[in-house]
Amino acid sequence: MLKTIFQKIFSMFGYKITKKINIYSFDTIYKKEIKESPIIFDVGANRGQSIERFRRNFPNCIIHCFEPLEQEFEILKKRYSDDKNIHLNNFALGEKEGFKIFYTTAKSENSSFNKLNLNTDWIKIRSEQYKTNQEKFILNKKNVKIKKLDDYCIETNISSIDILKLDTSGFEHQILLGAKNMIKKNNIHSIETEFMFDNVYETKTSFYEFEKEIVNDNFRIYAIDHIKGFKSIYEYMFGVYALYFNEKYKKK
Repeated sequence: MLKTIFQKIFSMFGYKITKKINIYSFDTIYKKEIKESPIIFDVGANRGQSIERFRRNFPNCIIHCFEPLEQEFEILKKRYSDDKNIHLNNFALGEKEGFKIFYTTAKSENSSFNKLNLNTDWIKIRSEQYKTNQEKFILNKKNVKIKKLDDYCIETNISSIDILKLDTSGFEHQILLGAKNMIKKNNIHSIETEFMFDNVYETKTSFYEFEKEIVNDNFRIYAIDHIKGFKSIYEYMFGVYALYFNEKYKKK
C-alpha cells in the first residue's frame, strides 16, 4: 500500500521506484579484469559447458581442457578436435603425477576422486532422477592419470594463466598443491571454483583448505555466487561458487 502511494507521488515528478538489480556476474567481472585473448584452464571440462561460456565472452581465447572420463572426453573430441584454440587432455590435474581411483556416477558431472555418501537426500533425489537406486548411482571406479599443473605448464611452454576454472567435486585443493610454482610466481590471474559444504561426498571442502594455498600469494576473493538461493546444511545441496583474483598478476 505504502509503495503504491509513494510510486504515485514520485511519478508526478518523473521518477519510478524499481527493484535494484545486480548487474555484476563472474563474466562481467572477467571483462573488467581479463585481457581480450586470455589463456584459460578448464579443469573438469565435462562435455564443454564452460568452453561455450568462455568463448561467448572471449572469442579469441585459448582453452586447455582437462577431463579424465573417457566417454565425456569423446564428446569433447567430436565437438572441438578441429579447433586449434582448444587443447584437449584426457587426464586429471592434482597434487602429484601418478594414478588415483576415480568414481564415476550416473550424472557424470558428479564423478569425483571423492566417494559419494550413501543415504543422503542428495543421492536419493539424484537416483530417482536417473531411474536407479543409490548403490547403482555410482557406476564404476577406475584408475585415472594425474599430472601436476606446474609440470603441464612446463611441458606446453605456458608462462601464465588468465583464468583457472576448477569444477572437480572437492578435489580443488589438491590441484592447487600441484600449482604451487605458478601461484608463487604470480602467474595465475584468477581462480573460479566451487565449494560444496554438504554431505554429498565423504571428503568435505572448506574455504580454509583452499585459501591457505593462495591468500598469502596476493589472491583476494572478488565475488561469491550462491547456488539457487539461500542454502544451509539442512538442505540437500549446500554450496557456493567463488571467484578469486591475484592483485599482483601482470597482464602479458
